[in-house]
Amino acid sequence: MSKSGRYSADRKKVATLTDAASRTGVIADCGTIFLATGASGTTLYTLPTIAVAGKGWWAKFVKTGAAGAGGAINIQAHADDGDTPIIGVICEDVNTAVAHDDLTIIDGADPGSQWELVCDGSQWIALGFSTTDSDIASS
Repeated sequence: MSKSGRYSADRKKVATLTDAASRTGVIADCGTIFLATGASGTTLYTLPTIAVAGKGWWAKFVKTGAAGAGGAINIQAHADDGDTPIIGVICEDVNTAVAHDDLTIIDGADPGSQWELVCDGSQWIALGFSTTDSDIASS
């Protein structure tokens, strides 16, 4: 019986963000799960412009460091997108709508707190998960 090749059909691209360098997103980042421990006051990732990303581009950002270790994980919209906010929902005990330019997983967040972002071709849509509503934020 021949191999069907399906054993790896759902493998994810995984990359690590470090506080040594801020990263600006590119089209090839689509579908990547970014792991980060955090960095004090540093934007770890700037989203690509909506025009570059295009409809269907997505990425997930997950805190892997212990609560209180490494600092916050900051994600921001590209400056060239002007006043187009990131819209979405924080999912935990209380759902909170967001419409901002920056997303954060705070320093004290538990490992596994995360933001997932999807571009619909005209705006960014964010879905945040955490153990408590204070672990992830928008500004």
